Amino acid sequence: MNVLSITPFQIIFLLMAIVVLYVSAIAILFKNKSGLLPYLILLVFPVIGPLGIVLGNYTKKIK
Repeated sequence: MNVLSITPFQIIFLLMAIVVLYVSAIAILFKNKSGLLPYLILLVFPVIGPLGIVLGNYTKKIK
């Protein structure tokens, strides 16, 4: 029954990944001098918000 157990290492890894997403999203928002709405999205959507900001900036750089 150990197959589906969540270890403390997995929890720490997930939290570190979310912190890195938040830091990079906030850095992108400061660099672009964004308004208030993107910061509210970070608070309302804790994982999808930063991911959308980072991926949106990445696709904007490709074009």
